[in-house]
Amino acid sequence: MKKKKSGFSLRNLSRGFLSFVNATLAIIFVLSCFQHWLPPEKFWFIGYLSIMFPYLLLSVFVFMLFWFFSKRHRRYFLISFIAMAIGYKQIGVLFSIRQHDFVKQKAEGDLRVLTWNIMGFSGFKPGVREREINADRIFNLVKDLDPDVICFQEYGQFENPKLGRSYLKQMEKLGYKYYVLSRDYSRVVYSYSSGVAIFSKLEIVNKKRIPYRSSAESLLFADVVHNTDTFRVFTTHLQSYRFSASELEQFEKLKDTDKPELRKSKTLLSKMQRAFRNRGAQVDQAIEHIEESPHPQIIGIDMNDVPTSYSYWKIRGNRSDAFLQKGFGIGRTYMSVLPTLRIDFIFAHPCFKVTQMAIPNHHYSDHLPVVADIRREK
Repeated sequence: MKKKKSGFSLRNLSRGFLSFVNATLAIIFVLSCFQHWLPPEKFWFIGYLSIMFPYLLLSVFVFMLFWFFSKRHRRYFLISFIAMAIGYKQIGVLFSIRQHDFVKQKAEGDLRVLTWNIMGFSGFKPGVREREINADRIFNLVKDLDPDVICFQEYGQFENPKLGRSYLKQMEKLGYKYYVLSRDYSRVVYSYSSGVAIFSKLEIVNKKRIPYRSSAESLLFADVVHNTDTFRVFTTHLQSYRFSASELEQFEKLKDTDKPELRKSKTLLSKMQRAFRNRGAQVDQAIEHIEESPHPQIIGIDMNDVPTSYSYWKIRGNRSDAFLQKGFGIGRTYMSVLPTLRIDFIFAHPCFKVTQMAIPNHHYSDHLPVVADIRREK
């Protein structure tokens, strides 16, 4: 009798522990589902949950299956089921199953848009020669895809032709004679500037740089004429975490508990906290100008944030996410750290229909390009 009683108590203890863990994860998951209503400037801690969201979802889902197939305690599956029902909108932006083969020859009347953080053309190998080789790879891919409008982030430009090739002239040779770029960062010694840029084969009739109040970076827009329509293209590069190469490696060592590693981990977390706050301020400023646009908007952006974040929901608004319309899988666009980071987006005003999109798997930067064909609905 004692053995049975002891066994029964152990089962109760195990069940109680598992249900407690399940409930805790479900509560954290639900909290993460409300982050698009919570400004990061005040609720910065919620930003960590946006990065963890896919893994929280996986944990809650596994618990739901576990309890569902448990004959005696099946009712506990409701904990996870209710949590996932609350988060259905957040879950819906993580994946896409609308796979379509991308056709290089776009349909007549379609507008092709490319957005890409090109990492200053530099690639992954140091040296001027390697940078120029990588720049040629980028230009060749642009030529192959043949977009009408390009949004570049981390676009670097030499102002003195003696110090480096003029990428503006190279883009003009490819047919992009209209452009607007920001010189958010500059190195006077090397006569070099970098920022974001919009290039277009179509006429740009109006353009503007809007500097952010919280950082040196900026929001750009260009009014582009396509057939008889005018639309406004926006691009920006929202606040990154500014991790160094050694700090990125540190993510692999967070489980170490010695004091030096712990201090480094705190540094990483403080950088993330600062980025959450600055990014929130940039989003609030950017959305004011986007919503004031007198023309339908197309947004090509390196958001440095995931689809479940405050940044995503604010910037997207009622616009279409090209990946959700015609993409497949999780749509990873950033090649470092985590395999779940889709942080580069093309958003289109409701008057546009996304006809096809792709994320070409070319590793000429730490970001992958995102390209989409868009058609104005009559």
